[in-house]
Amino acid sequence: MAVPENFDVEGERPPRRSDRRRTLFRDLAIAVLAVAIFFAGLFAFTQVWPPLVVVESSSMQHSDVESYVGVVDTGDLVLVQAAPARDAVVTWVQGRVSGHSTYGDYGDVIIFRKPGTSASSTPIIHRAILYIVPNGTDAYDVPDLTALPSPIWEGYDRNGSRVESAYGLRSVTIHGMGWRRDLGITFNLAGFAQLVATRGRSGYVTMGDHNADSACQNPDPCLPFPPYDQGWLVPQENIVGRARGEIPWFGLIKLMAQPSGSCCQGWGDPAAPANSWNSLLVALVLLIAAPFALEGIVWAVGRYVAPRFRRGREEPESGGTAADDNPGPKGGSSGP
Repeated sequence: MAVPENFDVEGERPPRRSDRRRTLFRDLAIAVLAVAIFFAGLFAFTQVWPPLVVVESSSMQHSDVESYVGVVDTGDLVLVQAAPARDAVVTWVQGRVSGHSTYGDYGDVIIFRKPGTSASSTPIIHRAILYIVPNGTDAYDVPDLTALPSPIWEGYDRNGSRVESAYGLRSVTIHGMGWRRDLGITFNLAGFAQLVATRGRSGYVTMGDHNADSACQNPDPCLPFPPYDQGWLVPQENIVGRARGEIPWFGLIKLMAQPSGSCCQGWGDPAAPANSWNSLLVALVLLIAAPFALEGIVWAVGRYVAPRFRRGREEPESGGTAADDNPGPKGGSSGP
């Protein structure tokens, strides 16, 4: 019997072009919906848009040459969660007391814009160390220090005398800082009173983890350079958010497409750790290979496993039917 032209040899109609288009549109719609749900979930968690920032410099790294998951490294994507009020940010001092730590050290890492810059300026990501409040002179109050045991810190008043109070301080020295807990850093609080953009205002003293480690050639006291950010004090309204979680390495793709002053002029740029580039390459290969591997597994299951499973279920049924169709001699019968 001849097979109709619009049927294949098994009697099935081949898919029409319109069917293929509908399938393509359906798959695209599912992909767009999945992406929309993903970013909607991110926004619900962070309350900030965009919910991710790319780390462009090495100021938060814990090594000159190597990156680590759980540390803020060049080329990482960091989730930014809203921090609209003072109680949303835990400083290093508060974290030292409570045990709260993020990215390998006490306190929160915050994303902020430098005072006096526009809203379109590139934000900075550093650790919040102290929150200081002006007391009407060129000295500051540091209320968080009241909960920190006195052997860990020393405060100095306007006359340079050591005091036990956390109020009216021109400088404060804190020991056991840095992710190795071996740095003794002196913060010249009076210097912040000279900053025009934030004169007379409260704010956060910030510091990069890597900056602290590289500047303190002598750990305690930290010499020869103070490692904290002396050029700005960060008011609450300048905070974009606090860092919560990371997607390591994938920000390097953006930095290659749009190089910053720090990184990256091409694949393998030494401004980012070498193992970050290697890890990114492995991750990309796995992401590209995963759909093909999954498709191969599905094909193999359908081609080899499923038929055997069906035959295994059909054989007992077929065997039972054959026994009924060919009964043997019944007991009690005899010949003539």
